[in-house]
Amino acid sequence: MIYDILEKKLADSGLVVPGQSLFRGFMPGDCSVGVMIRAPLSGIEINPFIEGWHKTHLQVITRHTDPVEGDRMANDVSRILFVEKPEFYEASAERGPAHINLFYPISLPIQYPRLEGNGLEFSQHFQAAFGFKPAWRP
Repeated sequence: MIYDILEKKLADSGLVVPGQSLFRGFMPGDCSVGVMIRAPLSGIEINPFIEGWHKTHLQVITRHTDPVEGDRMANDVSRILFVEKPEFYEASAERGPAHINLFYPISLPIQYPRLEGNGLEFSQHFQAAFGFKPAWRP
């Protein structure tokens, strides 16, 4: 997957710190300001005709205690992750060589209250088109 690429973009921006305010798939309840990237519950489809090619939606949740700052942070996340022309990446410990063709928000952030901590979460879905050699292929 391309999680490591997206996480590096966010961490390099200085907006978040991996393990403290940047998470994959789960954000701890005690985190009051943070970002989480997660795949759709239905998984990411495999194209049987183009090896390693994926077109899907990924969800990014931004959490903040202040509604104005949270909205600003969610928009910063969109700006940082936005890809409109192909980007190529060397192999990492998690995956083989990869490319991201497109990555953009398909809606403005949806704000909703958290049940814990009096905070807010801003949910965004991103259209993603990317490719990498899958680990299950020889």
